[in-house]
Amino acid sequence: MRVGFDVTSLCSGLPSGVATYTSNLFAHLVDLSRRSSGDDGNLLVPLAHRPVEDLPGGLYGHHLNKTLWMHLVLPGQLARRGVALCHFTNSVASLWTPCPTVVTIHDATLWLFPQHHYVRRLLTMRPFIPPAARRAAAIIAVSETTRRDIVRLFGVPADKVRVIYEAPAPCFRPLERKLVELVRQRYRLPPHFVLYVGTLEPRKNLVRLLKAFARVRKEAAVPHHLVLVGQRGWKSAPIFQAIQCLGLTKVVHVLGYVPTSDLVALYNAADVFVFPSVYEGFGLPVVEAMACGAPVLASRAGAIAEVAGEAAELVDPLCVEEIAVGLCRLLTDPERRTELRRRGLARARTFSWFRAAQETWAIYQEVM
Repeated sequence: MRVGFDVTSLCSGLPSGVATYTSNLFAHLVDLSRRSSGDDGNLLVPLAHRPVEDLPGGLYGHHLNKTLWMHLVLPGQLARRGVALCHFTNSVASLWTPCPTVVTIHDATLWLFPQHHYVRRLLTMRPFIPPAARRAAAIIAVSETTRRDIVRLFGVPADKVRVIYEAPAPCFRPLERKLVELVRQRYRLPPHFVLYVGTLEPRKNLVRLLKAFARVRKEAAVPHHLVLVGQRGWKSAPIFQAIQCLGLTKVVHVLGYVPTSDLVALYNAADVFVFPSVYEGFGLPVVEAMACGAPVLASRAGAIAEVAGEAAELVDPLCVEEIAVGLCRLLTDPERRTELRRRGLARARTFSWFRAAQETWAIYQEVM
């Protein structure tokens, strides 16, 4: 059973949640196929509009426009290669394929929060997701929250949508203190800081976080700085304006993208990890932080409460005061941080990429 596997999210070279999902699931599916059938992993055929250097032997479009390649070129490539099933991993799929399709849909923010997406994304993705969902033999949702949104918005049968959770990669784990300190010093960070990881964009709710952080710094007199890790996204200017207006320029560190090995150490070094997003289909940084032993304060919106369970301090992302109260509680209560650290480590162990690969492969077999 040769399976075409969409790796287009790996072509940009920029880190993203979809790219993390794609790379981890692909690697574990290849490993699973080798273990179960003894093959060399060639059952999975990478698909993309341009070659991916680390994945030879794929069906590639030689730098074509992604949309044109997916709808006009890929169907013929699939037919010639004899692909029996195609898994599209980023919500959109070819309008026609010679084989059954499985589609992973990560969230419904293009419908729920269109104001948080740029126009090009709305034009190139939103028209194609509902037909892809209706055509698919099976849909993978990364949370129950996303599953409910898909059924309600796209009118597909509920039993067609299966939930398969994402997971932290094995590298996200507690580290030796010496390694953590080396990374902290490399980035010239203070001994005590609050960490955020994710794209700097409106949906992540960082302006309210900055207002809450400024309030905690003033009222609780805590020594902590705030560290923002992630690339600048769409409409990020208000974030930097807020840093200036709130007088936080000396205590907010904007690191941009950092390598994964350094990110693991930063999760370990943080006194608290914060994730105040107004909506997430899963919220992978939350379980990455938990897997590293960081106490988590997160939004209760979208799938975040579902993913975090009782292992995080949950707050209303639209209420600056509630974010501030939750953050103050964690920064001033070491016993609460210890308890959340213990719960978080246990919660993170319930998510597994190997199990996600097993459940995905079972869907492939069922569809075929």
